[in-house]
Amino acid sequence: MDKVKTDEDTIKAVSEMTIGWNLGNCLDAFEGEGLDTEISWGNPRATEKMILDIKNMGFDTIRIPVTWSKHIDESNHIDEAWMVRVKEVVDYAYNNDMYVILNSHHDNELYKIGECVKSEQVKAESINTMKAIWMQIANAFKDYDYRLYFETLNEPRTIDSEREWLGGTPKEREIVYALNAEIVSAIRSTGGNNEERFIIVPSYGATVDTGILKQIKLPEDDRIIVSVHAYNPYDFSMNPDGNTDFTDEDKKELDLMFKNIDRLFLKRGIPVIIGEFGVTNKNNIEDRCEWAGYYTGLARSYGIPCIVWDNGYNEIGAENFGLYNRQNGTWFSSDLARSYTNR
Repeated sequence: MDKVKTDEDTIKAVSEMTIGWNLGNCLDAFEGEGLDTEISWGNPRATEKMILDIKNMGFDTIRIPVTWSKHIDESNHIDEAWMVRVKEVVDYAYNNDMYVILNSHHDNELYKIGECVKSEQVKAESINTMKAIWMQIANAFKDYDYRLYFETLNEPRTIDSEREWLGGTPKEREIVYALNAEIVSAIRSTGGNNEERFIIVPSYGATVDTGILKQIKLPEDDRIIVSVHAYNPYDFSMNPDGNTDFTDEDKKELDLMFKNIDRLFLKRGIPVIIGEFGVTNKNNIEDRCEWAGYYTGLARSYGIPCIVWDNGYNEIGAENFGLYNRQNGTWFSSDLARSYTNR
């Protein structure tokens, strides 16, 4: 496993990742200062034991969301101590033979999509900033093999805009496409294994909306993966005031979602990763387990890796996607965890 794969069908190579786990609200937290941002949202610092617990449950991929904007200077240089810490966490998974996805998370302020639409100067500055950050990341990890994936952006969008979660406007989407292309080019320019590394790119907001995905413009590169985030069906999996029962209609919605992904991408030879999915706690564990098993079963049948979102919180209500209890190294529900990993 010392070289990037170049001799396998791209979709087959990507499908070797099956089920993954997001280290959410950790390195992507951005309150406080310096290395303490990692613990600013209430989760403890990541440890190798945590990652081994995740692996031992059957997860083979770790997605590591990272907010870089809190750790750069005016010249876009990444703080050395922060890069060392990020590399340390990546190695917890990479050195234990897991796949790793490393991204740019909560960095929307660095590329200001809404302002890019209005100003070519802001657009150029945003592109240059993201290229500078990604070239530093790429150089730091250029010798890592194909098990390390880069993800250009996380849910790129104009925050608080009218169409923030509705696919944006055509001009906003064009900015996302331009950013993806420029970042991919910057990564490739660093050489080493980055010349062949798989790179993951989203559409606007990482939407799974079929109408938006039909129009996506991908970088001209044959080792690109499309990322979507799919907390579906919304009323069951994400809406705290929605359904608590996982119904046959919900199953039909998931069936259609995967058929559309297959039609739009897989059948055209373009691999897809569901970079985030999950179900918030509404005191309905049996239905959540059924949903998780059904969702991941569909994903496996299509060869689509899925990375469950875990933010460490497991109260009742909105945004409580906690799966693994990082405070004491146990599972909030081992039955739910096994429903994801098919164990």
